[in-house]
Amino acid sequence: IFTYFPEVTGAPAAPVSKLPDISGIQAPNPTTLVIKTKVPVGVLDNAMALTLPCTVPVPQSYAAKYDAGSQSTYGMHQVFTGPYMIQGAGSGTVPTSGYQPSKLLVLVRNPSWQRSTDPLRAAHFDSIVFKGGNDVTVASQQILSGQSMMSGDYAVPPVSILKAGLTSSQKSQFHVAPSGGNRYIALNTTIPPLNNPNVRRAIAAVIDRNALRLTRGGPAVGTIATHFIAPGLQGFDQAGGIAGGGDDFYANPDGNLSLAESYMKKGGFPTGKYTGPPLLMIADNTPPASNTAQAIESQLTELGFKLTFREVPHATMLSKFCEVPKSKVAICPNLGWGKDFDDSQSMIDPVFNGKNIVPTGNTNMAQANDPTLNAQMNKAEELIDPTQRANAWGLLDKEVTSQVFVVTWLWDNEIPFNSKNVNGVQWDFANNDWDLTASSLQ
Repeated sequence: IFTYFPEVTGAPAAPVSKLPDISGIQAPNPTTLVIKTKVPVGVLDNAMALTLPCTVPVPQSYAAKYDAGSQSTYGMHQVFTGPYMIQGAGSGTVPTSGYQPSKLLVLVRNPSWQRSTDPLRAAHFDSIVFKGGNDVTVASQQILSGQSMMSGDYAVPPVSILKAGLTSSQKSQFHVAPSGGNRYIALNTTIPPLNNPNVRRAIAAVIDRNALRLTRGGPAVGTIATHFIAPGLQGFDQAGGIAGGGDDFYANPDGNLSLAESYMKKGGFPTGKYTGPPLLMIADNTPPASNTAQAIESQLTELGFKLTFREVPHATMLSKFCEVPKSKVAICPNLGWGKDFDDSQSMIDPVFNGKNIVPTGNTNMAQANDPTLNAQMNKAEELIDPTQRANAWGLLDKEVTSQVFVVTWLWDNEIPFNSKNVNGVQWDFANNDWDLTASSLQ
C-alpha cells in the first residue's frame, strides 16, 4: 500500500499494528468498489495496481480474529473463492497434510466454486501438489523424465539441464518467454567511492554482460540489457528499446576496460584503478547465482577493486543484508526485478524513488535518493494518459541508467518446463509463469 496506494484518502502513511477504517475505500454494494484519492493516481485509473493477490477481498468479520495477535494466523484459516483450496481448509486450522511451510502445499477442488459461473478459469486439474526443499538438479531431471509434473519457483533450470534439453528431444518440454523482468547489480550510493557517479559508470563499463549471461545458460535465458524497463512494457521504447539510450558504458556487452579506466580517472583515481579499502559484496551461495557473483568479482578486480566477498543463502542475502541499509553492503550482485503489473511505474518507482528507502525489506537497494528524480517520479505517478505515462517513465529510465545506481545486465526469460504428458500454459500477466488454472494433462 505504501508503494502504490499512499494517496488513497485515509490510508496510513506507515505500517500500523491495527488497520484503521480507510475512508477512501468504499463498497456501496457487492459489485462496486469506490476509491477516493488525494491526487490523481495513474495505476489506479488504469486499474493495473488492482491486480491479484493484493486486492483479494477478505471479509473483516471473518479474518479479524486471526489477525489479532502479534503474528497473523489467517494463512492457516484462509477463505477460498476460486477453483482450488488448501486440502483440509474449512475444517479449522489447515492440517499438515495440506500445508507444511517450505515443504508441502496441496490444493484440491473448492466445492463452493462452479465452473458455470466462472468464464475465465477452466481448472482442469483435480488436485495440485507443490513440493518444496528439492535439489533443483534432481527435481528438474525427475520432471523431464517423469509424468504429471511441472517446474516450480526457479526462473530457469540448471545450466547443464537447459543446454542439454534445448538440443534434444526434450526441447518441446521447455517454454521460453520474456519474464517482464531483469537482473542487475546494485551499487550502494551511500558508500564511497560508489557515491561518485563516474565510479559507478566505470563499473558499468567493465562489466562483461555476455559473460554473466553465460553463467546462467547463454542466450536462451534472456536478452543483454541496456537499461532497466523490460521489453513489452510501455516506456521500453521511449527509454531506447533494445539499443538503449546511448550511454557509452553500455555500448559494449563484452565490457570495455579502457573506457572504464577513463571513468575511474574522472572519479578521482588518477591511475584508472581503485586504491581504497575493501568493499563488502554479499552474494547468493547457490549456482547459477553464485557463479554470476564470482564472475562479477573477477571483472571488478580489473579495476583494482578489493572486495570482502561473502556468499550466503538467497533469503539471507536479501533479508539480512541487501534489503537492510544498516548492513552497509556496498555491492549486491544477485538481484532482479520484475513488473508488479503491466505498467513501467512498477519497474522504476520501487527501485529508485528515495521515499521507498526503509530500514528492512528495502527495495531501493542502491539507496538512490536524488531529489530531482524523486520529484519527477512523484509527478509521473499522477499521470493518467497512457502516452504521457510511457514517455515519463521511459525518460526516467534513461536518467537512472545514466546515473548507474544499478548495472542492469539481462532482461530475463522465464523458462518453465514440464513432463511430456502436461500441457503447460504460461500467463503473461504473471511474468510468464505457469497459469495452473489453464494448464492440463494430455
